[in-house]
Amino acid sequence: GGGNSSTAPLAELSSGDCPDLSESGTTTFTSSGDEREVTVVVPEDPDGPMRVVFFFHGLMDPGSTPHPAEYMVDGLGMQSVADSTNTIVVAPVSETLEMFGFSFFMWDASREGDADLVLYDDLRTCVADQHDVELDKLSVMGFSGGALWTTVILGERGDTIAAAVSASGGADVQIPLFENLFSEWTEPASKVPVLLQAGGESDVWPDASLAIVDFALATDTLQEHLVDAGHYTVRCDHDSGHTITQTGYDASIDWLTSHTYGEPSPYQEEGIGSWDSWCYEAD
Repeated sequence: GGGNSSTAPLAELSSGDCPDLSESGTTTFTSSGDEREVTVVVPEDPDGPMRVVFFFHGLMDPGSTPHPAEYMVDGLGMQSVADSTNTIVVAPVSETLEMFGFSFFMWDASREGDADLVLYDDLRTCVADQHDVELDKLSVMGFSGGALWTTVILGERGDTIAAAVSASGGADVQIPLFENLFSEWTEPASKVPVLLQAGGESDVWPDASLAIVDFALATDTLQEHLVDAGHYTVRCDHDSGHTITQTGYDASIDWLTSHTYGEPSPYQEEGIGSWDSWCYEAD
C-alpha cells in the first residue's frame, strides 16, 4: 500500500503488532502495550487504490454495547458504503472511562495521555501496509464523544487528513470533575476542509434536564476556530437532537469521499448544492 502522498510519513508501530485488516470484521491487537479493539470494513471487490475513512464511535455503555465500533458500523450500513465508494473504513474502539460513577467507552479527549493518538498512528500504518490505499485520500469522522476526539485528531494529526466530519462534537468543552478542557483547540498542521453537523437546542448530553455537554454550542466554538484559522468549513444543523440523521450521514459520506489532501475542497469550488436547505458555508 501507500502510494505517493504529501501527507506525514507512516509512524513506526508502537508495539510491533498489526491487527489482521484483510477482511471486514472485529479484531484485537496490541498498541502502546495494551490490547485494543478495531472494526474494519473492506470493500467486497476493491477497485485499485482505496480511500480510507477512520470512524470514531461515541460514548457507550460496555454493559449494553460491548463492541461499540461494530455496533456503529452495522447501524450505519458501512459495508454497503465501503462497497459503493471503494473505501476501507477503520473504526477503532476507545478505552473505558470511569465518570460520575459509571463506566463508558470514551476517547481521551481531555488528553490525559497519548495512547489514543498512537492507536490512530498504528492503524494508519497497518492499513497502508496491508492494503492498496491512497493516503492522501484519508478522512476522519466522529459522532458525539468520537466527534470530540476528531477535534483532537485534527489538531494533532492534521498532516494526515484530507477532510473531516464532526457530527455533534465541538471544541473547548468544560466538563465538571475534569481539570483539562475536552477537545481543546489546537491549530492543525495543514488546512483541512471540515463538515460540522449539530442537532440544535436538544443536542445535549446526557439529556435536557442535566446538560453536561451542549454539542451545538461546542460546535459553534469549533466553527469559530476553524474559520479563524482559514479552514474551509460547512455547517449543517438538522435540529433532531443528539443523533446522526440519514440526510446528515449521506452528506458525510459525500464529504469524506470527495477530498484529497492539500487540494481545495470541491465544495469550495462548486458550492454546496442541495445542502443549502440546512447547511451554509461558514466564514
